[in-house]
Amino acid sequence: MRSDVRIEAAVNCIKSGGIIAVPTDTVYGIGADPFNVEAVQKLYTLKGRPEEKPIPLVLGSTEDVESVAQNLSGFFYHLTNRFWPGGLTIIVEAKNLLPQLTAGGNTVGLRIPDQPLLLDILQEFGGPLAITSANLSGTPAATSPAEFGQELSSRLDYIVDDGETLGSIPSTVYDISISPPVVRRHGVISAVTLEKELICYNRHLKNS
Repeated sequence: MRSDVRIEAAVNCIKSGGIIAVPTDTVYGIGADPFNVEAVQKLYTLKGRPEEKPIPLVLGSTEDVESVAQNLSGFFYHLTNRFWPGGLTIIVEAKNLLPQLTAGGNTVGLRIPDQPLLLDILQEFGGPLAITSANLSGTPAATSPAEFGQELSSRLDYIVDDGETLGSIPSTVYDISISPPVVRRHGVISAVTLEKELICYNRHLKNS
């Protein structure tokens, strides 16, 4: 892992219950420790996010998956092999997570981003990060700190400034906790691509 003062500052902020802004491979996100109930509540309040909308997690490694999710299907691993790290958030059955994070439900969205600085922060933190797009609810997601606006910026405890993100379209959210799977939010990976992957996976199962 590279030496970068931003990594240490971000991790210290997360561990102290703060809210950080951080670049991803799509848009900027705002994140908090998913196991700190006060930090999760602060994340909802800061963003103005309705509490009935769950907050997804970004992971630094596939090794983190089984600490926050359970009853994972073969199709889940097919998708992770194909699209992680990258712009696919996969909704699966949650495990040992705060009800505030899952909005009282039993599922969680998971993703490993393709952004080296964020992955270094996650590795140093030693666990997942609850993260949602860096914008106030109802406004466009930001691709650089310059787009945050004064109101959002003033509410953040630390901003990891890495310039503009490479993408401007959020991740695709794909719910495989139900059958057949459903695209909950359209994003960088098309619904057509995911449907093809499902067909490919089912065909492989049939022939194996």
